[in-house]
Order: sequence, then structure tokens, then C-alpha cells
Amino acid sequence: MGAETKVAKHPVQLTANSLAVIGASPEYNKLGGRPLKLCDDYGYRGQLFPVNPKYEEIRGRKCYPSVEAIEHDVDMAIVALPFGAVFDAVSACVRKGVKQVIVFSAGFAETGDEGREAEQRIRKLLADSPTRVMGPNTVGYGNVGDGLIANFSMGFELGPEMVKTGPVGFASQSGAFGTFIFSLAAQQGLGFKAYGATGNELDLTVTDFISAMVGDDDIKMIACYIEGLRDGRDFLEAAESARRAGKPLVAIKTGRTAGGSAAALSHTAAIAGADEVYDAAFRQTGVIRVTDEEEMLDILDVFRTYRDIDGDRICVLSMSGGAGVLLADAVEAYGLKLAKFEKKTTAALKKVVPDYGSVNNPIDLTGKFMSHPHILEDSLYAVLDDGGSDAVIMFVGLLHLQGEIISGIIARAAERARKPFIVAWTAGPQAEIEKLRAQGIVVFGSPTRAVRATAALVAHGRAKRLPPRSFPLLGGGERLVAPTSSGFFSEARAKDILRAAGVTMPKEKLCTSSAELDGAAKELSFPLVVKVCSPDLQHKTEAGGVALGIKDRAALGEAFEQVQANARKYDPKMKIDGVLVTEMVGGGFELIVGGRRDPVFGPIIMVGAGGIYAEMMSDSSIRVLPLASGEAEEMLRELRCFPMLNGARGKERLDFSAVAGCIDAIAGLLCAHPEIEELEINPLRVFAEGEGIGALDAVLRVNSSSASDAAA
Repeated sequence: MGAETKVAKHPVQLTANSLAVIGASPEYNKLGGRPLKLCDDYGYRGQLFPVNPKYEEIRGRKCYPSVEAIEHDVDMAIVALPFGAVFDAVSACVRKGVKQVIVFSAGFAETGDEGREAEQRIRKLLADSPTRVMGPNTVGYGNVGDGLIANFSMGFELGPEMVKTGPVGFASQSGAFGTFIFSLAAQQGLGFKAYGATGNELDLTVTDFISAMVGDDDIKMIACYIEGLRDGRDFLEAAESARRAGKPLVAIKTGRTAGGSAAALSHTAAIAGADEVYDAAFRQTGVIRVTDEEEMLDILDVFRTYRDIDGDRICVLSMSGGAGVLLADAVEAYGLKLAKFEKKTTAALKKVVPDYGSVNNPIDLTGKFMSHPHILEDSLYAVLDDGGSDAVIMFVGLLHLQGEIISGIIARAAERARKPFIVAWTAGPQAEIEKLRAQGIVVFGSPTRAVRATAALVAHGRAKRLPPRSFPLLGGGERLVAPTSSGFFSEARAKDILRAAGVTMPKEKLCTSSAELDGAAKELSFPLVVKVCSPDLQHKTEAGGVALGIKDRAALGEAFEQVQANARKYDPKMKIDGVLVTEMVGGGFELIVGGRRDPVFGPIIMVGAGGIYAEMMSDSSIRVLPLASGEAEEMLRELRCFPMLNGARGKERLDFSAVAGCIDAIAGLLCAHPEIEELEINPLRVFAEGEGIGALDAVLRVNSSSASDAAA
């Protein structure tokens, strides 16, 4: 038999020339009635086909007994039927050749085993069909730009007068909360062109919709609400495609959970928990992670007006010294810098700012400009023309009596601005503020929100300037274990694999007999470390399996017997491969370098402060693999302990490049060998520049099923 061929699937449909509503109803309060009315309300220009054998006509349109009875092609169909009728309806859509089916119906995997089995039946049905399914258990999809409202949520009840199309595409795994965000955006005048809630994600996922939105020219920025991904590698590619296209991707990711039960055996799993891995994946692909809907909408709002920023130097201009200090603190907290003005800027400011104010950044205009508005206008022009700053944040408060004058000054300054100009106007005259927003001027109600949004602009600007990358997992390494094997390797075997990959080890020898101990005593330099070597024992000190400071052959023999006896007492069934005899290594700085296979994103790597304090130090940098060129060194520079590596306070500079080489070596092993579940060196001793590194201990665990999953 030939190789199995997969059916080419239809791409995600963000629009449709025809929509069938299966389970259509003339009653608006029913799921099958709402899309029909909403499509009419929002001016859907495609063909709309009600499907329900109970009716001959609904809302002036012919009603069909089944989707297969429709004489025309159907691009998209809604299934708004009871749970038990869904499979037959989807089957009919597959036979009809419908490109995308949206299943409103609930009662599936979210309810238990019966629902999961029903989803699996539909999944098998789709295996040999190009048809795609959104849902089940979804509020649906809406394309405001085309008037295609295949959605029953309350958000669209706000009406086309408020729900305007705009430059945002939004995909959410939560129908209810996603609708709240969509509705809040509409109320704030921020238009979403497309909004889809993916429900149970039997087939189509948030990632699929993000990918489709990247390809839509009308969508300039993308937002998403994520509870958890199953297609992490696909998400990386979708996010990277958004970054390359210059489209900001703003994400709320809930469920900040720990690394799970694996943390009991692995420092890496404890440090690089699930949420930390999401953070790393987002940073690598330029995704802007936010904590709530307010932050999301603030950032989307600023991206409506500004898309690029060249640097992180911020000018702060305030009518209040206290607010200026607050803004300066926020600038630093969000990783930005206060700009240093050019001499001509300072000279211009001195001409207008009162002596009891400040012309240094943050600028304190004082309240005098309320009676002398030219102070504000002249100061704004000076800082907007300054070449030493990349963005200007201005703070004012109240000013109801002067509102029209102040808003006029702001409008003229914004027209002149050639850099991001963001206003924080607290408790000001709402009519004037709304007038400014209608002109595309970014106005926030608080200074910290203004700084937070500016930081997102800076982050996106940096991300856009990164070189293109991809996230392939090529594999190809010769299996380390038989296809049926799983479990830990002994330290000696783990180190052999690392040594072959180019990681430097201290001089050591695995001994199983007195004769081999004699050889070790001759080949190695005292003092020595003796460690029992077993794939069944990872925490050797707990079992008394380690002896330090062995000074001569006699002590070596005693330690050889003692560590094995202690290990057998700890676990009589333990398999002991021998005793690892290693030269003691002093000096240097201890790091941990480890990797594991994340269930969502696949192989990841972590580096951090090491030794017994690895978890307590909470100083680490994480990446999803594969690494880009230079990314290993970038990880080291992110560590709080990096100054120790780089020769802080007169200390000698440590072998930075050797550590980066070790990170790359472990990354290469994880990419080439999908059977490796986790691989860790702790501690990794780092010596002076040019003197290299030493891997003092290593843990390696394999799982043959991981390799099978990767191949699939």
C-alpha cells in the first residue's frame, strides 16, 4: 500500500459569500434566530439560507428542509441544534461541501465522557474531508466589516451604530469573557473587524484564527484570549508570522500554574513551569502579554495611532511635580529610560518654564500654564522636536474651565508630532477628551496606563527589528534508547552523552571493582569525589551516596564500599552501575543549565543561578527551542547574576562563551532527540575567561513515547 495521503483542509474562513443557519428560527430569542436578524441588521451582503424543515419561509427568505437541499454553494454554516442532532448536521455539511461549520451547540467535551466521545466521532468524520469546524460550544464568529454575524452573543446587540468595524482581529477561547472584551472595545470606540470564540476547539483553534488574521490586509493588529494551547508549535509560527508582518499580537493568557509533579525530581521543571514557558514563547515571538482587558484595550488603542517607535527614551511633561515623579518611576519600572534633552531643547524650555518649575526630565510646568497657555504649547513643541527622545508622555488633570484651550493645544501639537505623543488627562472634561480621541490622539485617564501602553510600543518596535526565524524540530539524531525504553540514565551515562556533544566534564572514571579503583587513583589527582552511580537514584546525598574530599587510595576504597552500602540500605532494589570517581573542582561560579519537553511547546531550555540554591534564587532565563543565533548569550545577559559572570566590581570575567556553548549543546541534543524528556546540569561550574566550564552533575530522563509523538 502507498503512503497515506491527507486531505487538504480549507483555510479558515474570515468571510463568506453564503451562510446557512441550520436550526433557523423566526424567534430572535432562540440561537437559530439571532444570526438571521443580526446579519440583516449589520448589512450582510452574502446569501443567507435558513434551514429548518418546520418552516417554508423565515424573515422573507426561503427556508430549506436540509443544507443539502440548498441549490447554491454554501461557504459557511451554523449548527444551532440540540446535542443529539449535531453529528448528522455536520455530516450533511461535509457531504454538501461546506467550507466551515460553526457549532453553537453545547453538551460536548465540557460535560464529560459522552460529550468527548461525540467530539471524537465528528473528528473522525472530518479526517477525510476539507471541511473545518469551529466549536462546538461556541458563541460563534462575526465579521463586522462584511456584516457577517454568525454569532449569537449579546455583544452584537449593541447594534451597528456602536459596533463599528476597525483594524483589530480578536480570537478568544472564552465566549463569555471574549464577548465582554469585544463589547467594551465597541463602547470605547475601538473597532474590531473580526471576532471569533473557538469554544472546545474540536478542530479550529485560536492559533488558526490568528494565522488567518495575519493574512487579512484590513486587520492591522490582533488580540487573543488564551486559557491553554494544545498546538504550541503552530502558535509559535503564527505569532512569528504576525511579527514579520508588523502586526502587534496582544494576548491575555490565564492559568498561571506551577510546573507540576515533575518539579519533585527536576530543578528545571520547578523553575521553568508552565506559565514561565508561555512567557518565554511570547517574548521570542514578540507577543505582548497583558494581565487584563483594560491593559489589552489600552495597548490596542495606542497601536491604532502609532505602530513604530525607534527607541526607549521617554520625555515626561507634567503640570504636577508629584505626577512627574510617579511617571518617572513608572518609566523605569516598565524598562524604559528618561530621555536626556539636547541643549537647544533645554534652552527653549528655560525661556517658558517658571523658575520654580523644572526643565529637567521629568519636566514640571507647574500650574502657571492654566493662566499662560503658551507655556504648555511652547514646551510641547520643544520636546516634540527634541532629537534625544523617542516619545513624549504629557500629564494634566482636571482643567474643566480651560478644557477647550488645552485640547486645542494638544491637537496642534499632535499634528506637529513626528514621534509618539501620548496624553494622560486625569478627571478632565470628557467632551474635550472624546474630541481628541476622535482625532486619533491617544488619551488615557491615568499616567501609569500611558507609560504601560508606551512600553508596549517600545516592545513591539524591538520585536519588529529582530531577524526572521522559524521553529522547526528536525530531529534526526540516532536514538539514545530502544523504542520501548523510558526512565532515567545514570549520571555516568548522561555525562557520556553530554561529553560527546561537546560539554566539558571534570576528569572522572566509573569504577566497578578494586582494580578499576587502582586505575582511577593513578589517573586522577586527589582530592576526589565518590558518587554511587545508579539510574534509580537522582538525589544521591539523600541516600548517603556521595563522599567528598577523598585524599588517598585507602580512603578511596572505604568510600567505594560505603556509598554503595548506603544506597542499598536506602533502596535494596536499586540497580547500581558502579561508583563515579571524580577530581574535586574548586573555584568558579555555579549555574544550572537544563532542558525539558514541555507538553505544549515541546523542547525548552533554561539557564540560571545554580547549585543548591537554584530554585530559591529564582534567577533564570528560558527559551523555546530551537535557539536562534546568539540567543544563548542573550539568555545569559538576562540573568540578574550576569554581572558576576561579566567581571563586576573588579572580579575576573568568567568564561561566558563556554557557557553559551554548553547551552547550545544541550539545545542541540533536545532538538535532535525527541526521546529526551529532561536533561539537566546542576551545578555547572564556570571558571575564568579562557578556562572553560565543568559539568559536576547531570540528570537525563528519556521517554520513548515522546519520540513517537514527535514523529506523528
